[in-house]
Amino acid sequence: MSIVMDVFIWLLIESFFGFVFYSTGCLILKVFTLGQYKIAFTDFTTFRVSKEKNINLIWLLGLSFYVALIVFTVHLNN
Repeated sequence: MSIVMDVFIWLLIESFFGFVFYSTGCLILKVFTLGQYKIAFTDFTTFRVSKEKNINLIWLLGLSFYVALIVFTVHLNN
C-alpha cells in the first residue's frame, strides 16, 4: 500500500509543478510578445488534457525562468 501512496503523492506533486511552470511560461510569453501571442490556456484540466509540443516548450520556458531566478539569487548572495 505504501508504494501506491508514494506514486499518488508524486503524481500530485508533478502535476502541481507542471501547472506552475506552464502558467509561468504562458505569462512570460504574453509579456515579451506584448500580448500578441495567443494562448489557449484556461484551467488545469486543459493543461492536463493537451500534451502538444508547444505545451512542453512553454513548460520548459517556465522552468528556465525559475532556474534563472535561483541562479541570480545565489549570485547576489555571494
